[in-house]
Amino acid sequence: LADYGLLLMFGVLVAIFTIANPGFLTVANVRSLLEQNAALAIVAVGTTFAIISRNIDLSPGSLIALSGVALALVFAATGNIVLGLLAALGVALAIELFNALLIVGAGIDPLIVTLAAWIWVRGLAVSLTDASSVVVRSPFIDFMNSFELLGISPPIVLIGLAYLAGWFLLNKTRLGRYTYAIGGDERATRQAGVNTALYKILMFLMFGVFVWIGAIVTVSRLGAAAPDAAYGLELDAIVAVIIGGTAFQGGEGSLRRTAVGVLFIAVLN
Repeated sequence: LADYGLLLMFGVLVAIFTIANPGFLTVANVRSLLEQNAALAIVAVGTTFAIISRNIDLSPGSLIALSGVALALVFAATGNIVLGLLAALGVALAIELFNALLIVGAGIDPLIVTLAAWIWVRGLAVSLTDASSVVVRSPFIDFMNSFELLGISPPIVLIGLAYLAGWFLLNKTRLGRYTYAIGGDERATRQAGVNTALYKILMFLMFGVFVWIGAIVTVSRLGAAAPDAAYGLELDAIVAVIIGGTAFQGGEGSLRRTAVGVLFIAVLN
């Protein structure tokens, strides 16, 4: 039940909704459900790493908003969507690196650092846009919204790639092994000769990449960068990871469990 209880509940939930509305379990509706929750699903990958390593991050929603604003403002200034995408990536990595340095270097609790970032990053996004959305009109945005192959759209592909990359990093690399070790007992891991500070910084930078992908999906879906975008998304991601079965005290968890948690939250929403 601990491993498959939520999956069972998810099946019951889908059955109830399908009985109540036969249109629920159709290809079009399932695709729409995945597209609407693509940013949540992608951010949940990074959240899984954070919680396993006992380093909670409350800033992804705000960071998606600011990264989207950076994308839109640079695109508006240059007309080059690639520069806009790189600007968004730079913002996401810079702020996650700043958070990591405060946590690792200054020894401040991750909850305090990322809660502060949740506030000031959103405030910066509002300030840069005068609390208004910035429209992004580009063939890239049209491609993200309209392209479809065998019923699969770009946001769904990005979800699959995010989980594939996350699985590989978590199960086949040192970063993944040390993520579990740091969450299980950081002091013992450090005494075993592992540079835990370095791997925590790498983990936050990796999280920044997933946030960046979430920002691309969000801006593409809205057709604009909104300073209030993805509000509360970080809490949904944390809930999805926790109810999926990843231990809040760290040291254990898997992306398979996270995927089930995300589906459950998405269907319930």
